[in-house]
Amino acid sequence: MLIASLSIWGCMKDTKTSQFTDDATSSTINITVAMPAGYDYTVAGMKVKLSDPSTGLLFEGTTNADGVAQIRVAHGSYIATSEAKYAVPGGVIYIFNGTSNRIRVTPTDEKVVAADLNLNVSKTGQIVIKEFYYGGCLNPLTGKTYANDKYIILYNNSADVAYLDSLCIGMADPFNAPTSGKSSVWVKKGTTELRDSVPNSSIGWMFPGTGKDNALAPGAQAVICTNGINHTITAPNSVDLSKAGYWALYDPILTKGQSTPQPGVKLMQGFWKVGTATQYSLSQLSPAIFIYNLGGKGLSKFILDTYTYNPAQATNRNFDCLMIDKNSILDGVECFRDVTDSKRLRPEVDNGFTKTNGSGTGETVHRKIDAVATAAAGGRIVYMDTNNSSNDFELKSKPSLAN
Repeated sequence: MLIASLSIWGCMKDTKTSQFTDDATSSTINITVAMPAGYDYTVAGMKVKLSDPSTGLLFEGTTNADGVAQIRVAHGSYIATSEAKYAVPGGVIYIFNGTSNRIRVTPTDEKVVAADLNLNVSKTGQIVIKEFYYGGCLNPLTGKTYANDKYIILYNNSADVAYLDSLCIGMADPFNAPTSGKSSVWVKKGTTELRDSVPNSSIGWMFPGTGKDNALAPGAQAVICTNGINHTITAPNSVDLSKAGYWALYDPILTKGQSTPQPGVKLMQGFWKVGTATQYSLSQLSPAIFIYNLGGKGLSKFILDTYTYNPAQATNRNFDCLMIDKNSILDGVECFRDVTDSKRLRPEVDNGFTKTNGSGTGETVHRKIDAVATAAAGGRIVYMDTNNSSNDFELKSKPSLAN
């Protein structure tokens, strides 16, 4: 019996198809997709994905004129996702993303199960996260992982000049993604739904400037690193982050434990900090980062309005956070160790995830080129931006800044 079960499971896992017809081991899920209040764009023809994080099974369907996708699936526990983009006059693109609660179908359930998928809305910004190198590489001189060389690349994905002044970068709490289906502690009371804001942990970093001091031309990029030095001297497989014009997440007082950046490397402003650590750490395994603005507020007012105790550390001020409203977030990237990890970023920010194969691999996650948009832009590279890093990002074997 065990051998037969394993054989059936192997076939099911290999199938991963939009069609599944075994009546004894399957059910139908009817997913009704709905636009958020105030938006009347069509929900017909939208692709809906149903994934079982425990097994890796994936099924797909398309909504009808009423926004209903009827999908036959193997028995399991599924999460439904969908997204759509609509351009409007003025160059604004609305992105609609949604992720459902778990939908369970078993032999004892009805053969047809109904579930709702309510979409959230966000807008694309000029600046996107182009690349995130966080896992480090193998140092052949020591035989160990070298991970002091983390960096983020921001990119002006628009046709207009962008300004970095007062743009902020944050790392979401918790430091690593919750594992084994556990939910983040930052959820709405009595639910498993993430709050409408994202917790910025540890330090809040900001580009200095008074408004137009740090311009980023269309198709230009900005490199932000944790240590602005030439790492190839210590680890030959690493990257040189000592170049003039790069930015370092470094403060001579707040992060004095980090390497002092080389001359010419610019310094980000640490505008808020908790804890006594003298270094700024990004997870090597499963970080989540995002960029945001102050929502039109002054810095002191912004900190006062967003400062929040960590519900998992109610008596420990070292884990307090700034809760950044989803409407102030321009872009974000969620990184997992495994598909069973749980989200920290709202679906409006990132409706999916990306990942490397572990720390020390030298791999990086890099945004995909949108070939159609690039051709329309006359060859200026335009990157995918659906607010879903499962679609927008790909894994590359080495960082783009490596020789």
